[in-house]
Amino acid sequence: MTFYKLYRKNRKKKKDFFRRNACLGGACVCIPGTWAFVLLLLLLLSSACAPFIPYSQESPIEPVVTGLENTGGDMLLRGRFSVMNPEMKIYALALSGSGKEILFSSDARSVNMLDNQGRLKWEAAFQGLPVVAELDANGYYIAVGTDQGKVYFLHYNGRTSWEKSFEGVVEQMALSRDSECLAVSIKEGNSAYKLYLFDQWGTLLWEKETGPLLQLDLLSEDKLYYLEKGPEGNSLAALKNGEILWTEKASAADISGNGEFAVIYSGNVLYFYNLEPKGETSPLLMWRHSLSTEISSLNLTEKGEHILAYSSFPGVGSNLFLFHKDGFLLWEKKIPSGAYIQTSRYGERIVASSWQEYSEDFSRVLVLDRDGHTLQEIEMASRIEKIALSSDGNILALAGNEGNIFILDMPAADFSQEIETGEDLEQGKELYRPVTFTKSGEELYLTLYFYDDYALHLVPVSRSVKTTDQVLQAAVNELVKGPRRLSGLSRTIPKDAGIKVIFEDGIALIDLPEELNRLGDSRQVTGIIDSLVLTASQFSSVEGIRFLVEGKKAQAFGAGGFMINGVFPSRPPAKSKTMLYLPYRSGERYFLLPREAVRLGNKYNTPEDLLRILLAESRRFLPLVPEPRTIKVMREEIILDWDSSFIKLFPPEGSLEEKALATLFLDSILLTLGSNFQLNSIVLYVEGEPWKPPFGYPSPVLEFKYPFYINPE
Repeated sequence: MTFYKLYRKNRKKKKDFFRRNACLGGACVCIPGTWAFVLLLLLLLSSACAPFIPYSQESPIEPVVTGLENTGGDMLLRGRFSVMNPEMKIYALALSGSGKEILFSSDARSVNMLDNQGRLKWEAAFQGLPVVAELDANGYYIAVGTDQGKVYFLHYNGRTSWEKSFEGVVEQMALSRDSECLAVSIKEGNSAYKLYLFDQWGTLLWEKETGPLLQLDLLSEDKLYYLEKGPEGNSLAALKNGEILWTEKASAADISGNGEFAVIYSGNVLYFYNLEPKGETSPLLMWRHSLSTEISSLNLTEKGEHILAYSSFPGVGSNLFLFHKDGFLLWEKKIPSGAYIQTSRYGERIVASSWQEYSEDFSRVLVLDRDGHTLQEIEMASRIEKIALSSDGNILALAGNEGNIFILDMPAADFSQEIETGEDLEQGKELYRPVTFTKSGEELYLTLYFYDDYALHLVPVSRSVKTTDQVLQAAVNELVKGPRRLSGLSRTIPKDAGIKVIFEDGIALIDLPEELNRLGDSRQVTGIIDSLVLTASQFSSVEGIRFLVEGKKAQAFGAGGFMINGVFPSRPPAKSKTMLYLPYRSGERYFLLPREAVRLGNKYNTPEDLLRILLAESRRFLPLVPEPRTIKVMREEIILDWDSSFIKLFPPEGSLEEKALATLFLDSILLTLGSNFQLNSIVLYVEGEPWKPPFGYPSPVLEFKYPFYINPE
């Protein structure tokens, strides 16, 4: 009633407005007042039913990474499109071959088309969530599939050409290279899947029952490949006119753009096939290459010239490999774990983006050239969950978890720059974080174990968390989160792996998910088990650790058969053992690495013995190693008297690294001697006299007490 009165009051004004402004299809028409009222109601009702998602398509005020504005040189950021919804989920992101058109779908039930400046060209809403969206290389045709079984085929302007309805959920779609066909995989029930092929006019060409499809590649009407998940492993199938020509076991696979070659990974072996050998109907195996690393994804360039193999699992050495089509390895390197990988059509550019490297939601984006050289490396304060690269490798689109679409220009020549935020600069100054002996009442320090940058050693760090009753589960959760950014350490367990812990009668039962059980590299499996055992062993109530897989006891873990059929004894750094705290370097950072001392002959280790070991280990880091003149053991303290060379470790105008190394050296001595000989302090002398270091260095009287926390984050 209120609305009607308002309408009556402004009737003449509204009537004139509609007579002046109502235009349909580009031709203005005169709408009578009654129809104007009806139209206004319809507009209000339609806007009330549709979700309102505000967005921004202007140039961003701030750069992609804070601090980018100060670096000078070329600006990478080309444009940005922002949806003002921090919880928005991007389902699909695609670029045309030239990168001029950018398509994305989201849980706003809409599909958006942008230009390469991030400006909105059109937006279309659909029935259901558009969980799948494809864009052809020319940017002319778009295919959309929803969680309600709807399939839409659109033109470049967003106009729907045809649509189909199915009972189920659209899971996979693929447009053919010539855009004349569309393949659609539908999940019709708990275990029923069907594959359909349509021409570009919506005519059904054939349909076929399949299992769940992990990958779908449509080259033309009579050439289709899919990677199918089966009860006994995955397999790659080749189809012609809906009939299977051949299948091969494959954990991962890819087809070259010209359809002539295929690469398959199965059973720790990489296989390369010629799909069109003369006079043959089956593929011809060209070569095979054994790998010690479990491969999770493969990318084959347009003509099959290069094969990119990537292992997304954390904790081991090289995980990115480039092979030539003749079977030899061109290069290998280590990049972040859990990365999304994209390559340009001919492999000129390789992009890797990962938010799983750190405990924080920061993404690390790497751009490599064909030779494996790093052209660009940036970090973004966003969880990048989708990436898309244009065929020529010149335009990159990144979709963040908070609704931002970033569009970047790719570097044209070798170019590498480090971009740091103000916080990064502060963290970067801390090449070493000294041992701490204090914490607040509501604070709990957990010891977590992460790999160094070469995955040679597990390095303990002390992480502060809020006090909780579930300390064992909290410790495992923090371990899974991974190391902090700029720490120089690497995770041992994939991020977001669901690991549950139950404590019963002194035994920590650690339940591992099945996806970890499929790992094939023994070093990866060892890193997972060892880091969990060491992390759980920090609690005195834990006497042993037993591993389960999906809640059940298992004989072995991982494809390599790591035995977990017994109880692992707790491995705490016990006070009864003689422990050394050795200086260690990982990346650009320094740490203390605890190691149990080996008895020297038949006698117990003396302060002289332990100090001699520490000095030998320090030679790799210090510019010089001083000589101790005397070591005087008192009741509660040790006096260390050094020769004059000791002073050179503490230059008055010392750099950040010189100060960090001096602090590391003193902490190593303090913890090694203090923990093994129950001391309260260590006093430093030089040439028989008390000595005071310059400003900015630790005190010459080093205080020791329990508890202490090494390598605090």
